[in-house]
Amino acid sequence: MTSRRLWLAGSAATLAGPWALAEPEPEQTLVLATAPYPPFVNLPGHPRGEGIDIDIAREALRRGGGHYRLDVQMVPWRRALFMLEHGVADFTTTIARTPERDRFLDWSTAYRTRIVYRFYSRKGSKVSVRRIEDVARYRLGLSAGFFYPEPILQQAGQNVEHAKDIATVVRLLQTGRVELIVISNYAGVWEIREQGMAGQFDVQPFEHSNENSAFMAFSRSRPHAAALAAMNTGLAAMQRDGSITRMEQRYLR
Repeated sequence: MTSRRLWLAGSAATLAGPWALAEPEPEQTLVLATAPYPPFVNLPGHPRGEGIDIDIAREALRRGGGHYRLDVQMVPWRRALFMLEHGVADFTTTIARTPERDRFLDWSTAYRTRIVYRFYSRKGSKVSVRRIEDVARYRLGLSAGFFYPEPILQQAGQNVEHAKDIATVVRLLQTGRVELIVISNYAGVWEIREQGMAGQFDVQPFEHSNENSAFMAFSRSRPHAAALAAMNTGLAAMQRDGSITRMEQRYLR
């Protein structure tokens, strides 16, 4: 009997050794606060998926070795920034870096380094934008809460109309409430196609390239060092193998 007990004890010790199967790390929930910004951030349940940048964030965290579950909370953009500033959310996607945001955000490496802004007018109108100065001649539709390059805003001055989102901006142009709208390239192609209005608008010859990059941004009010490191590791891997470009192309086909 004694020898049997010793054998059982030895077997238990063997199973507990360093070669035993390790317990999987528990998932940590990260609150991702964002506003709908198709195709980067789509409304829940969209048949094409959650959006380019939500997909990028999930994959980057996974490749970075993190065990994270995302709690995606769709709110107006200003509310998302408030949540990040006050530590109610962990991070967001698709955000441009500004000195004001540096106060309460830490930044990932850039994963999109060039944003092209295109100008759209109603088909057959006499609107003509061939240089940045031409923008000042027309009433311009903008989406509230989103980043626009300063040269565009300077030319527009007060002759603007703000809408709650990109979809509403497109409808402002369709109904003639504005003469011109400006949308980043991906968002413009997506939204106009989604609304079935591709044949109703002209793309103006002038486009503005902005070198301000897109980042993932983490709230300074919440502990996030490990998640940010995982994000950066994953983003670097995805840039090396072209995964980010393939994700973008899948949504824009």
